[in-house]
Amino acid sequence: MKHGNPGDAPNIRQLTKQSVRAFWLDGLWDLAFVGVFVLTGAWGAIYLRFIAYPSVTWPFLREIGRDTVWIGLAVFFCALAAYISAAWWVVRRLKRQLVDERRGYAEHRFFMPIGWKTLLFYFLLCGLGTGLMYGFFLHVSGGLRVLSVAAIISPAVACLVIGRTYGIRRYVWIAVVGFVLVLSLELLITSTASYAAGPANFLDVLPAWGSLALPSFIWAGMFAISGLIGLIGIRRSE
Repeated sequence: MKHGNPGDAPNIRQLTKQSVRAFWLDGLWDLAFVGVFVLTGAWGAIYLRFIAYPSVTWPFLREIGRDTVWIGLAVFFCALAAYISAAWWVVRRLKRQLVDERRGYAEHRFFMPIGWKTLLFYFLLCGLGTGLMYGFFLHVSGGLRVLSVAAIISPAVACLVIGRTYGIRRYVWIAVVGFVLVLSLELLITSTASYAAGPANFLDVLPAWGSLALPSFIWAGMFAISGLIGLIGIRRSE
C-alpha cells in the first residue's frame, strides 16, 4: 500500500490483507519480538527452578516460598507488559520515519482484529501440534515437557499462520526452520535434571516441565534474522 505521509495511514476500521501485510512486512516487529523472547528465556531459566524446587536458593541465596514465586511471576509479566508497550511506541515511530517513503505506512490498533477463520486455523494447529508434541516427548523423554512444547509450538504456528494468511514467505520459512531447529536442539543438547540436586543450568530440564529458556533464545535469533531480512527488503525496494 502506498501512502504519502503518516496521516494517510489506513483507518483501523478498513483492515485489509494488504494493510496487515504492510504492517508486518518491514521486519520492525520481528526485531521488537527479539526482546520478548530474550526476557522470556531469561526468566524461564530462573522460574523453572522456582516451580520445581521451591526451597532452592539460587540465585537469591535465601529460602524462597510460594508467595515469592508468584510475586516473581507477577513482576515478570509487568516487565513484559512494560517492554511491549515501549516497543509498540518505538516501532510505530520508526515505521513512520523509515517505512513510509518506501513501502507505504500501515497503522492499526494494538489488538488488531483477526478474522474468525484465521483464529480457528491458529487454534486448531496449536491444539494438534501440542497434542503431537506431548506424545512425542512422553515417548522419548518420559515427560510432557509442558513449557518446552508451549515455547516451540506457539511461535511456529503464529509465524506459519501470518505467513500463509498475508503472503509473507519469510514467516513460513521462519516457522519451519525455527520449529525443526528448536526441536532438534531440545533433543540433542538438553539433559535430564536430577530431582535430588536440581537443574544445573538452563539446559538441564525436568521431563515434566521442559524449559522456556532454550526455545525462547533460539526463537529470538530466528526473529532477529527475520527482522533483518525485512529491513533489507525495504532498502532494496528504494
